[in-house]
Amino acid sequence: MKVTVLGSGSAYGVPYVGGGWGNCDPNNPKNRRTCPSILIQDEATTLLVDMGPDYKEQSLRHNITKLDAVFFTHPHADHIAGMFHLPIQMAHQNGQNLALYADRATRRDIEKVWWYMFDPSIGLEYTGTARPLWREMLPPEQLQIGTLKLQTWWQQHGNRFKSVGLRIGNFGYSTDVSAFPEESEEYLYGLDTWFVDCNCVTNTDKSHGYVEQCLRWAEKFKPRQTYLTHLDYTVDYDTVSKMLPEGVDLAYDGLVLEF
Repeated sequence: MKVTVLGSGSAYGVPYVGGGWGNCDPNNPKNRRTCPSILIQDEATTLLVDMGPDYKEQSLRHNITKLDAVFFTHPHADHIAGMFHLPIQMAHQNGQNLALYADRATRRDIEKVWWYMFDPSIGLEYTGTARPLWREMLPPEQLQIGTLKLQTWWQQHGNRFKSVGLRIGNFGYSTDVSAFPEESEEYLYGLDTWFVDCNCVTNTDKSHGYVEQCLRWAEKFKPRQTYLTHLDYTVDYDTVSKMLPEGVDLAYDGLVLEF
């Protein structure tokens, strides 16, 4: 299995609109971050996790020509706005339908925005017979997506929202999380590699993780390797990397891991 970090940035990326880099050194390419997303692949299945506003650029950079499924962790714009490109993506699926995995609330919000994509009477730019097909998630549950077997769980994303975490084998992905419900914690033990939300250096955003909290999580769940992702403009790659213990690193756009 191969995991590619398409985007390691927070909702607004680095640099953000207007060219602001915050604390990040613009001369370090690892500080240039697009919206959070990963691509999971084995020999038979290609799974996209979240489809944010930078999906077009990410797909070109990594030559993503075909998807078997898209997994949505939650319905915030930095995770769904790339749906705009879904029709043209579907045009090149050679008749293969595209499964969309989401919990009920996420599906509802996506269909509010992109209602026309799910109206069978509207042709859009689709060519051929390929169509997006919903697969509703109800975490915690196991999903079989092609040849990939996933375990899902709920995560708290601030006081008002939830997101969905996923695990394949001993690989785990927890973006957009501020706390883990007790009933979800069992899925976080025994991981070899874990990506977890670290939006900022200090606790300035109550709906996301931050450095000190992420280090406490890593100490508690003890994955062999932790990567901090969903990084905003306060997280300079070199500066913050020096603050991290062995076994904890910052993710960056283009990072590829093979298992």
